[in-house]
Amino acid sequence: MKTEKRGRRDLLFAAALGVAPAAAAAPAAATTGAGKVKSPGGYRLGNIYFSSGLTGAGADIDAQTHDIMNKHKANLESMGSSLDNVLKVTAFLADVAKEKPAFNKAYATYFTKDAPARTALGGIFPDDKTRVEIEVVAYVP
Repeated sequence: MKTEKRGRRDLLFAAALGVAPAAAAAPAAATTGAGKVKSPGGYRLGNIYFSSGLTGAGADIDAQTHDIMNKHKANLESMGSSLDNVLKVTAFLADVAKEKPAFNKAYATYFTKDAPARTALGGIFPDDKTRVEIEVVAYVP
């Protein structure tokens, strides 16, 4: 099974690096320097989308994680991609020691069969309400 996961990710990386034909830019996108295309919540360069770090609404890390992941899902779908094409996730947690188990539980509901590479680390936020910030790197066919 690990070989199947690795094979799929390798294909996505190969396609993103130019083996596959470049996808057309999203209709509402504006091209910036160096071929970057402003996309919902981030930038796209060829077939790779780099999101900005997103924060979410909610009283706790569970609610905020779901809100953020749903935003990422909507952004990717608006470009013709999906969470299945996420290659890398970086998550910043306000309290890694206490909140990582709740974060993991919520996060796992979005990647049930082929989880991307992920880094989760502590972050300091400008307010006490923000519990998590998540950014993604994804392939856009």
